[in-house]
Amino acid sequence: MSSTTSIPFKSALLWAVAIIATVAVAGWFAVSCSPGGSQAERPVSEEEAALLAGMREKNHDAAPVALRMSLPVDGETLTVDGYLDWQVPMAYARVPDGEGGFRLVQAVPGLIASRADDEAAFGEVRVPEDGWTTRAMLSGAGTQLETTLDILVSSLFTLTAEQADDPAALAEAATWREEGIIDGESVDSFRAPIMVETDEQAAETAEAAPEALYSLDGEGNLRRFQVNTGAEALSAVDFLREVSFDAAGLVPNDMLGGPRIAPEPVDEDLAETLAELRAENWSASAEVEMAVPVADGQAAIGFGSVDWRSMTAYLHVTDANGQRLLLARPGGFATLAVEDGELPETPPTEGWEVHELAGEDTAERFGAVESLVYRLLEMAAEEGDDEDAIAERASLLRTDGTEDEPVYVVEFPVNGDAEAEPGRSAYRYHVADDRLSEVEMMTYYGVASAELAYEDYPMVPVPAGVEERIG
Repeated sequence: MSSTTSIPFKSALLWAVAIIATVAVAGWFAVSCSPGGSQAERPVSEEEAALLAGMREKNHDAAPVALRMSLPVDGETLTVDGYLDWQVPMAYARVPDGEGGFRLVQAVPGLIASRADDEAAFGEVRVPEDGWTTRAMLSGAGTQLETTLDILVSSLFTLTAEQADDPAALAEAATWREEGIIDGESVDSFRAPIMVETDEQAAETAEAAPEALYSLDGEGNLRRFQVNTGAEALSAVDFLREVSFDAAGLVPNDMLGGPRIAPEPVDEDLAETLAELRAENWSASAEVEMAVPVADGQAAIGFGSVDWRSMTAYLHVTDANGQRLLLARPGGFATLAVEDGELPETPPTEGWEVHELAGEDTAERFGAVESLVYRLLEMAAEEGDDEDAIAERASLLRTDGTEDEPVYVVEFPVNGDAEAEPGRSAYRYHVADDRLSEVEMMTYYGVASAELAYEDYPMVPVPAGVEERIG
Protein backbone atom coordinates (compact mmCIF):
# COMPACT_ATOMS: atom_id res chain seq x y z
CA MET A 1 0.00 0.00 0.00
CA SER A 2 1.42 3.33 -1.04
CA SER A 3 1.97 5.94 1.64
CA THR A 4 0.58 8.62 -0.68
CA THR A 5 -3.06 7.70 -0.25
CA SER A 6 -5.17 10.76 0.53
CA ILE A 7 -7.45 9.11 3.05
CA PRO A 8 -5.46 7.84 6.04
CA PHE A 9 -8.44 6.38 7.91
CA LYS A 10 -9.30 3.85 5.20
CA SER A 11 -6.69 1.71 3.45
CA ALA A 12 -7.29 1.29 -0.28
CA LEU A 13 -6.16 -2.33 0.10
CA LEU A 14 -8.70 -3.10 2.83
CA TRP A 15 -11.40 -1.44 0.77
CA ALA A 16 -10.40 -3.50 -2.28
CA VAL A 17 -10.74 -6.69 -0.25
CA ALA A 18 -14.18 -5.58 0.92
CA ILE A 19 -15.38 -4.64 -2.55
CA ILE A 20 -14.46 -7.93 -4.19
CA ALA A 21 -16.63 -9.65 -1.59
CA THR A 22 -19.50 -7.31 -2.57
CA VAL A 23 -19.04 -8.00 -6.28
CA ALA A 24 -18.86 -11.73 -5.54
CA VAL A 25 -22.38 -11.57 -4.08
CA ALA A 26 -23.61 -10.26 -7.46
CA GLY A 27 -22.05 -13.32 -9.09
CA TRP A 28 -20.93 -13.69 -12.67
CA PHE A 29 -24.18 -14.68 -14.37
CA ALA A 30 -24.09 -11.56 -16.55
CA VAL A 31 -20.87 -12.44 -18.34
CA SER A 32 -22.73 -14.41 -20.97
CA CYS A 33 -24.85 -11.33 -21.66
CA SER A 34 -21.91 -9.16 -22.68
CA PRO A 35 -22.52 -7.47 -26.08
CA GLY A 36 -21.56 -9.59 -29.03
CA GLY A 37 -20.96 -12.74 -27.05
CA SER A 38 -17.47 -14.25 -27.20
CA GLN A 39 -15.32 -16.40 -29.42
CA ALA A 40 -14.20 -19.79 -28.17
CA GLU A 41 -12.49 -19.33 -24.82
CA ARG A 42 -9.05 -20.82 -24.30
CA PRO A 43 -6.33 -20.75 -21.64
CA VAL A 44 -4.01 -17.75 -21.78
CA SER A 45 -0.49 -18.12 -23.11
CA GLU A 46 2.59 -17.32 -21.02
CA GLU A 47 2.95 -14.00 -22.84
CA GLU A 48 -0.71 -13.11 -22.19
CA ALA A 49 -0.43 -14.08 -18.52
CA ALA A 50 2.60 -11.81 -18.22
CA LEU A 51 0.69 -8.98 -19.90
CA LEU A 52 -2.19 -9.37 -17.43
CA ALA A 53 0.22 -9.64 -14.50
CA GLY A 54 1.82 -6.30 -15.35
CA MET A 55 -1.42 -4.39 -15.94
CA ARG A 56 -1.98 -3.10 -12.39
CA GLU A 57 1.65 -2.08 -11.93
CA LYS A 58 1.43 -0.20 -15.22
CA ASN A 59 -1.67 1.62 -13.98
CA HIS A 60 0.03 2.54 -10.71
CA ASP A 61 2.63 4.61 -12.53
CA ALA A 62 0.26 5.99 -15.17
CA ALA A 63 -0.91 9.59 -15.50
CA PRO A 64 -4.58 10.37 -14.74
CA VAL A 65 -6.88 9.09 -17.46
CA ALA A 66 -10.27 10.12 -18.90
CA LEU A 67 -13.12 7.61 -18.52
CA ARG A 68 -16.44 6.77 -20.14
CA MET A 69 -18.57 4.54 -17.94
CA SER A 70 -21.66 2.56 -19.01
CA LEU A 71 -23.97 1.74 -16.10
CA PRO A 72 -27.03 -0.53 -16.50
CA VAL A 73 -29.67 1.01 -14.19
CA ASP A 74 -33.42 0.39 -14.10
CA GLY A 75 -33.48 -1.24 -17.52
CA GLU A 76 -31.46 1.42 -19.36
CA THR A 77 -27.76 2.13 -19.82
CA LEU A 78 -26.49 5.44 -18.48
CA THR A 79 -23.31 6.99 -19.86
CA VAL A 80 -21.07 8.78 -17.33
CA ASP A 81 -17.95 10.76 -18.22
CA GLY A 82 -15.17 11.06 -15.68
CA TYR A 83 -11.51 11.00 -14.75
CA LEU A 84 -9.39 8.65 -12.65
CA ASP A 85 -6.11 9.16 -10.81
CA TRP A 86 -4.89 5.78 -9.58
CA GLN A 87 -2.03 7.29 -7.61
CA VAL A 88 -4.36 8.90 -5.05
CA PRO A 89 -6.63 6.94 -5.85
CA MET A 90 -9.57 9.21 -6.78
CA ALA A 91 -12.35 9.31 -9.38
CA TYR A 92 -14.21 12.43 -10.55
CA ALA A 93 -17.38 12.23 -12.65
CA ARG A 94 -20.47 14.10 -13.83
CA VAL A 95 -23.42 11.81 -13.15
CA PRO A 96 -27.10 12.00 -14.20
CA ASP A 97 -29.32 12.83 -11.22
CA GLY A 98 -32.39 10.98 -12.51
CA GLU A 99 -34.36 14.22 -12.96
CA GLY A 100 -32.86 15.43 -16.22
CA GLY A 101 -29.86 17.13 -14.63
CA PHE A 102 -26.44 16.16 -13.34
CA ARG A 103 -24.39 16.14 -10.15
CA LEU A 104 -20.64 16.21 -9.68
CA VAL A 105 -19.24 13.20 -7.83
CA GLN A 106 -15.84 12.43 -6.35
CA ALA A 107 -14.81 9.12 -4.83
CA VAL A 108 -11.91 7.69 -2.87
CA PRO A 109 -11.77 4.20 -1.31
CA GLY A 110 -14.73 3.93 1.06
CA LEU A 111 -16.10 7.46 0.59
CA ILE A 112 -18.02 9.36 -2.06
CA ALA A 113 -18.78 13.09 -2.22
CA SER A 114 -21.34 14.93 -4.35
CA ARG A 115 -22.51 18.47 -5.03
CA ALA A 116 -24.66 20.48 -7.44
CA ASP A 117 -23.60 20.39 -11.07
CA ASP A 118 -20.92 22.75 -12.37
CA GLU A 119 -20.57 21.90 -16.04
CA ALA A 120 -17.92 24.57 -16.64
CA ALA A 121 -15.71 23.34 -13.79
CA PHE A 122 -16.01 19.73 -14.94
CA GLY A 123 -15.17 20.76 -18.49
CA GLU A 124 -12.00 22.40 -17.16
CA VAL A 125 -11.17 19.26 -15.11
CA ARG A 126 -11.44 21.44 -12.02
CA VAL A 127 -12.94 20.42 -8.68
CA PRO A 128 -15.08 23.15 -7.04
CA GLU A 129 -13.91 23.94 -3.51
CA ASP A 130 -17.25 24.09 -1.70
CA GLY A 131 -20.77 22.66 -1.66
CA TRP A 132 -19.74 19.02 -1.13
CA THR A 133 -21.37 16.47 1.16
CA THR A 134 -20.01 12.99 1.75
CA ARG A 135 -21.37 9.52 2.39
CA ALA A 136 -20.02 6.06 2.97
CA MET A 137 -19.80 3.93 -0.15
CA LEU A 138 -22.41 1.17 -0.53
CA SER A 139 -23.91 1.47 2.97
CA GLY A 140 -24.74 5.12 2.28
CA ALA A 141 -26.18 4.56 -1.20
CA GLY A 142 -29.88 5.42 -1.52
CA THR A 143 -30.64 4.51 -5.15
CA GLN A 144 -29.77 1.78 -7.63
CA LEU A 145 -27.67 4.30 -9.56
CA GLU A 146 -25.65 5.14 -6.44
CA THR A 147 -25.13 1.47 -5.61
CA THR A 148 -24.07 0.64 -9.17
CA LEU A 149 -21.70 3.61 -9.30
CA ASP A 150 -20.23 2.69 -5.89
CA ILE A 151 -19.47 -0.88 -6.96
CA LEU A 152 -18.02 0.11 -10.32
CA VAL A 153 -15.83 2.94 -9.04
CA SER A 154 -14.66 0.83 -6.11
CA SER A 155 -13.72 -1.92 -8.55
CA LEU A 156 -11.58 0.62 -10.43
CA PHE A 157 -9.58 1.18 -7.26
CA THR A 158 -8.51 -2.49 -7.34
CA LEU A 159 -6.81 -1.97 -10.72
CA THR A 160 -3.55 -0.61 -9.35
CA ALA A 161 -0.63 -2.17 -7.49
CA GLU A 162 2.95 -1.23 -6.64
CA GLN A 163 4.22 -4.57 -7.95
CA ALA A 164 3.21 -6.90 -10.76
CA ASP A 165 0.86 -9.77 -10.01
CA ASP A 166 1.87 -13.43 -10.24
CA PRO A 167 1.79 -14.51 -13.91
CA ALA A 168 1.76 -18.19 -12.94
CA ALA A 169 -1.42 -17.70 -10.89
CA LEU A 170 -3.06 -15.81 -13.74
CA ALA A 171 -2.02 -18.50 -16.22
CA GLU A 172 -4.17 -20.89 -14.18
CA ALA A 173 -7.07 -18.56 -13.38
CA ALA A 174 -7.48 -16.43 -16.53
CA THR A 175 -8.94 -17.28 -19.93
CA TRP A 176 -8.71 -15.53 -23.30
CA ARG A 177 -12.17 -14.63 -24.63
CA GLU A 178 -11.96 -12.62 -27.82
CA GLU A 179 -10.12 -10.03 -29.84
CA GLY A 180 -11.52 -6.70 -30.97
CA ILE A 181 -10.96 -3.00 -31.62
CA ILE A 182 -11.38 -0.23 -29.01
CA ASP A 183 -10.66 3.40 -29.95
CA GLY A 184 -8.87 2.15 -33.05
CA GLU A 185 -6.54 -0.11 -31.05
CA SER A 186 -6.46 -3.88 -31.36
CA VAL A 187 -7.22 -5.53 -28.04
CA ASP A 188 -7.46 -8.97 -26.50
CA SER A 189 -10.14 -9.52 -23.85
CA PHE A 190 -9.52 -11.77 -20.87
CA ARG A 191 -11.71 -13.17 -18.14
CA ALA A 192 -9.74 -13.08 -14.89
CA PRO A 193 -10.26 -12.59 -11.14
CA ILE A 194 -10.45 -9.14 -9.63
CA MET A 195 -6.98 -8.81 -8.15
CA VAL A 196 -5.71 -7.24 -4.93
CA GLU A 197 -2.30 -7.15 -3.26
CA THR A 198 -1.32 -10.51 -1.82
CA ASP A 199 -1.34 -10.09 1.94
CA GLU A 200 -2.96 -12.43 4.48
CA GLN A 201 -6.35 -10.76 4.39
CA ALA A 202 -6.45 -10.75 0.59
CA ALA A 203 -5.29 -14.36 0.46
CA GLU A 204 -8.20 -15.41 2.70
CA THR A 205 -10.66 -14.00 0.15
CA ALA A 206 -8.83 -15.19 -2.97
CA GLU A 207 -11.05 -18.23 -3.49
CA ALA A 208 -14.16 -16.01 -3.38
CA ALA A 209 -12.74 -13.35 -5.69
CA PRO A 210 -15.18 -12.62 -8.52
CA GLU A 211 -14.11 -12.28 -12.12
CA ALA A 212 -14.12 -9.36 -14.53
CA LEU A 213 -13.35 -8.78 -18.19
CA TYR A 214 -10.11 -6.96 -19.04
CA SER A 215 -9.42 -5.69 -22.57
CA LEU A 216 -5.70 -4.95 -23.11
CA ASP A 217 -3.85 -3.55 -26.10
CA GLY A 218 -0.55 -4.95 -27.31
CA GLU A 219 1.46 -2.85 -24.82
CA GLY A 220 -0.54 -4.07 -21.84
CA ASN A 221 -2.60 -0.89 -21.41
CA LEU A 222 -6.09 -1.49 -20.04
CA ARG A 223 -8.60 -0.18 -22.58
CA ARG A 224 -11.87 -1.54 -21.16
CA PHE A 225 -12.94 -3.05 -17.85
CA GLN A 226 -16.27 -4.84 -17.38
CA VAL A 227 -17.77 -6.18 -14.16
CA ASN A 228 -21.10 -7.40 -12.89
CA THR A 229 -22.73 -4.82 -10.60
CA GLY A 230 -25.91 -6.83 -10.13
CA ALA A 231 -27.81 -5.98 -13.33
CA GLU A 232 -28.60 -8.17 -16.35
CA ALA A 233 -25.74 -6.59 -18.28
CA LEU A 234 -22.19 -5.77 -17.32
CA SER A 235 -21.11 -2.32 -16.21
CA ALA A 236 -18.18 -1.12 -18.33
CA VAL A 237 -15.44 1.48 -18.22
CA ASP A 238 -13.55 2.62 -21.31
CA PHE A 239 -10.18 4.25 -20.62
CA LEU A 240 -9.80 7.11 -23.11
CA ARG A 241 -6.03 7.16 -23.12
CA GLU A 242 -5.77 9.36 -26.20
CA VAL A 243 -7.74 12.17 -24.52
CA SER A 244 -5.28 14.79 -23.24
CA PHE A 245 -6.15 17.15 -20.40
CA ASP A 246 -4.53 19.22 -17.65
CA ALA A 247 -4.79 17.12 -14.47
CA ALA A 248 -3.53 19.88 -12.14
CA GLY A 249 -7.07 20.56 -10.88
CA LEU A 250 -7.91 16.89 -10.37
CA VAL A 251 -7.66 17.03 -6.57
CA PRO A 252 -9.93 15.47 -3.91
CA ASN A 253 -12.05 18.04 -2.10
CA ASP A 254 -11.15 18.79 1.51
CA MET A 255 -13.78 16.43 2.96
CA LEU A 256 -12.06 13.59 1.07
CA GLY A 257 -8.62 14.57 2.36
CA GLY A 258 -7.46 17.22 -0.10
CA PRO A 259 -4.35 16.94 -2.30
CA ARG A 260 -2.17 13.85 -2.32
CA ILE A 261 0.17 13.35 0.62
CA ALA A 262 3.69 11.91 0.66
CA PRO A 263 4.76 11.57 4.32
CA GLU A 264 8.38 12.32 5.20
CA PRO A 265 10.23 13.18 8.43
CA VAL A 266 10.15 16.80 9.55
CA ASP A 267 13.40 18.75 9.44
CA GLU A 268 15.01 20.37 12.49
CA ASP A 269 13.43 23.79 11.94
CA LEU A 270 9.91 22.40 11.52
CA ALA A 271 10.34 20.13 14.56
CA GLU A 272 11.27 23.19 16.62
CA THR A 273 8.18 25.05 15.34
CA LEU A 274 5.87 22.13 16.13
CA ALA A 275 7.32 21.74 19.61
CA GLU A 276 6.38 25.36 20.41
CA LEU A 277 3.05 25.37 18.59
CA ARG A 278 0.83 24.69 21.60
CA ALA A 279 2.82 26.95 23.89
CA GLU A 280 2.31 29.79 21.41
CA ASN A 281 -1.46 29.33 21.85
CA TRP A 282 -1.40 29.36 25.65
CA SER A 283 -2.14 33.09 25.87
CA ALA A 284 -4.04 33.42 22.57
CA SER A 285 -7.58 33.32 21.17
CA ALA A 286 -8.86 32.70 17.65
CA GLU A 287 -11.90 32.79 15.42
CA VAL A 288 -13.06 29.33 14.34
CA GLU A 289 -14.91 28.10 11.26
CA MET A 290 -15.81 24.39 11.25
CA ALA A 291 -17.22 21.92 8.72
CA VAL A 292 -17.84 18.41 10.07
CA PRO A 293 -19.35 15.48 8.10
CA VAL A 294 -21.69 13.81 10.59
CA ALA A 295 -23.79 11.37 8.53
CA ASP A 296 -24.41 10.28 4.94
CA GLY A 297 -24.98 13.49 2.98
CA GLN A 298 -24.96 15.64 6.13
CA ALA A 299 -22.45 18.12 7.53
CA ALA A 300 -22.47 20.31 10.63
CA ILE A 301 -21.29 23.89 10.12
CA GLY A 302 -19.96 25.92 13.03
CA PHE A 303 -18.46 29.34 13.70
CA GLY A 304 -17.30 31.10 16.83
CA SER A 305 -14.13 31.28 18.90
CA VAL A 306 -11.66 29.33 20.98
CA ASP A 307 -9.96 31.09 23.90
CA TRP A 308 -7.01 29.17 25.28
CA ARG A 309 -6.49 31.73 28.06
CA SER A 310 -9.68 30.53 29.76
CA MET A 311 -9.85 27.18 27.90
CA THR A 312 -13.27 28.04 26.46
CA ALA A 313 -14.79 27.25 23.07
CA TYR A 314 -17.95 29.13 22.13
CA LEU A 315 -19.66 28.26 18.85
CA HIS A 316 -22.84 28.42 16.83
CA VAL A 317 -23.52 25.05 15.16
CA THR A 318 -26.01 24.20 12.42
CA ASP A 319 -26.83 20.63 11.37
CA ALA A 320 -29.80 18.52 10.29
CA ASN A 321 -31.29 18.84 13.80
CA GLY A 322 -31.33 22.63 13.69
CA GLN A 323 -29.20 25.31 15.32
CA ARG A 324 -27.53 25.36 18.72
CA LEU A 325 -24.99 27.26 20.76
CA LEU A 326 -22.12 25.21 22.13
CA LEU A 327 -19.95 26.07 25.12
CA ALA A 328 -17.05 23.75 25.96
CA ARG A 329 -14.45 23.70 28.71
CA PRO A 330 -12.17 20.91 29.92
CA GLY A 331 -14.79 19.57 32.34
CA GLY A 332 -17.68 19.30 29.89
CA PHE A 333 -19.89 21.08 27.40
CA ALA A 334 -23.30 22.74 27.25
CA THR A 335 -25.77 23.31 24.40
CA LEU A 336 -28.67 25.68 23.87
CA ALA A 337 -31.14 25.42 20.98
CA VAL A 338 -31.52 28.65 18.96
CA GLU A 339 -33.25 29.75 15.76
CA ASP A 340 -31.78 33.08 14.62
CA GLY A 341 -28.40 32.02 13.19
CA GLU A 342 -26.54 34.44 15.46
CA LEU A 343 -23.79 33.92 18.03
CA PRO A 344 -24.56 36.33 20.91
CA GLU A 345 -21.50 38.18 22.18
CA THR A 346 -22.59 37.28 25.72
CA PRO A 347 -24.00 33.75 26.11
CA PRO A 348 -27.59 33.57 27.46
CA THR A 349 -27.77 32.81 31.15
CA GLU A 350 -30.64 30.30 31.06
CA GLY A 351 -31.74 27.21 29.16
CA TRP A 352 -28.44 25.38 28.77
CA GLU A 353 -28.29 21.58 28.64
CA VAL A 354 -25.08 20.70 30.47
CA HIS A 355 -23.02 17.53 30.01
CA GLU A 356 -20.08 16.87 32.31
CA LEU A 357 -17.40 14.73 30.67
CA ALA A 358 -17.66 12.24 33.51
CA GLY A 359 -21.46 12.08 33.22
CA GLU A 360 -23.23 8.85 32.32
CA ASP A 361 -25.12 10.33 29.36
CA THR A 362 -22.22 12.29 27.89
CA ALA A 363 -20.97 9.56 25.56
CA GLU A 364 -24.34 9.53 23.76
CA ARG A 365 -24.14 13.30 23.14
CA PHE A 366 -20.42 13.44 22.36
CA GLY A 367 -20.14 13.33 18.57
CA ALA A 368 -17.72 14.41 15.86
CA VAL A 369 -18.36 18.13 16.44
CA GLU A 370 -17.51 17.82 20.12
CA SER A 371 -14.44 15.69 19.37
CA LEU A 372 -13.04 18.36 17.09
CA VAL A 373 -13.84 21.14 19.57
CA TYR A 374 -11.96 19.32 22.33
CA ARG A 375 -9.00 18.77 20.05
CA LEU A 376 -8.94 22.55 19.54
CA LEU A 377 -8.88 23.06 23.31
CA GLU A 378 -6.00 20.59 23.56
CA MET A 379 -3.95 22.65 21.10
CA ALA A 380 -2.55 24.84 23.91
CA ALA A 381 -0.07 24.04 26.67
CA GLU A 382 1.76 26.08 29.29
CA GLU A 383 5.10 24.67 28.16
CA GLY A 384 6.48 23.52 24.81
CA ASP A 385 6.47 19.89 23.77
CA ASP A 386 9.58 17.70 23.65
CA GLU A 387 11.37 18.66 20.45
CA ASP A 388 13.22 15.34 20.17
CA ALA A 389 9.97 13.38 20.49
CA ILE A 390 8.34 15.59 17.88
CA ALA A 391 11.28 15.11 15.50
CA GLU A 392 11.03 11.34 15.95
CA ARG A 393 7.26 10.94 15.51
CA ALA A 394 6.06 13.90 13.41
CA SER A 395 5.53 13.68 9.65
CA LEU A 396 5.35 16.34 6.96
CA LEU A 397 2.51 15.20 4.69
CA ARG A 398 2.69 17.92 2.06
CA THR A 399 3.44 21.64 1.65
CA ASP A 400 0.64 23.91 0.45
CA GLY A 401 0.61 27.67 -0.10
CA THR A 402 3.43 29.33 -2.00
CA GLU A 403 7.20 29.28 -1.85
CA ASP A 404 7.17 32.62 0.01
CA GLU A 405 4.22 31.70 2.25
CA PRO A 406 4.26 27.92 2.74
CA VAL A 407 1.61 26.04 4.70
CA TYR A 408 2.93 22.83 6.21
CA VAL A 409 0.43 19.97 6.60
CA VAL A 410 1.75 17.77 9.37
CA GLU A 411 0.99 15.03 11.86
CA PHE A 412 2.45 14.89 15.36
CA PRO A 413 1.34 13.32 18.65
CA VAL A 414 -0.71 15.40 21.09
CA ASN A 415 -1.61 14.34 24.64
CA GLY A 416 -0.69 10.69 24.23
CA ASP A 417 -2.25 10.07 20.81
CA ALA A 418 -2.04 6.45 19.72
CA GLU A 419 0.81 5.35 17.47
CA ALA A 420 -0.09 5.49 13.78
CA GLU A 421 1.71 4.91 10.50
CA PRO A 422 2.78 8.13 8.76
CA GLY A 423 -0.23 9.53 6.94
CA ARG A 424 -2.76 7.60 9.04
CA SER A 425 -3.19 9.69 12.17
CA ALA A 426 -6.69 10.72 13.24
CA TYR A 427 -5.60 14.38 13.14
CA ARG A 428 -3.68 16.64 10.77
CA TYR A 429 -2.45 20.17 11.44
CA HIS A 430 -1.85 23.05 9.04
CA VAL A 431 0.96 25.37 10.12
CA ALA A 432 1.52 28.82 8.57
CA ASP A 433 3.84 31.57 9.84
CA ASP A 434 4.83 29.28 12.73
CA ARG A 435 1.22 29.20 14.00
CA LEU A 436 -1.57 26.66 13.86
CA SER A 437 -3.99 27.64 11.08
CA GLU A 438 -6.22 24.57 10.72
CA VAL A 439 -6.99 21.25 12.41
CA GLU A 440 -8.35 18.32 10.41
CA MET A 441 -9.96 15.28 11.99
CA MET A 442 -10.71 12.00 10.22
CA THR A 443 -14.26 10.67 10.67
CA TYR A 444 -16.23 7.75 9.26
CA TYR A 445 -17.96 10.12 6.85
CA GLY A 446 -14.95 12.14 5.73
CA VAL A 447 -12.54 14.80 6.93
CA ALA A 448 -13.71 17.45 9.41
CA SER A 449 -11.98 20.83 9.46
CA ALA A 450 -11.59 23.73 11.88
CA GLU A 451 -9.89 26.82 10.43
CA LEU A 452 -8.32 29.36 12.81
CA ALA A 453 -7.79 33.13 12.51
CA TYR A 454 -6.04 34.64 15.52
CA GLU A 455 -7.84 37.54 17.22
CA ASP A 456 -7.68 39.11 20.69
CA TYR A 457 -11.11 38.50 22.18
CA PRO A 458 -12.64 39.54 25.50
CA MET A 459 -13.03 36.37 27.55
CA VAL A 460 -16.46 34.77 27.12
CA PRO A 461 -18.52 35.13 30.33
CA VAL A 462 -19.69 31.56 30.87
CA PRO A 463 -22.99 31.49 32.85
CA ALA A 464 -22.36 30.68 36.49
CA GLY A 465 -24.58 27.60 36.54
CA VAL A 466 -22.76 26.18 33.53
CA GLU A 467 -19.30 27.11 34.77
CA GLU A 468 -19.82 25.26 38.05
CA ARG A 469 -20.25 22.00 36.16
CA ILE A 470 -17.82 22.25 33.21
CA GLY A 471 -14.95 24.19 34.83
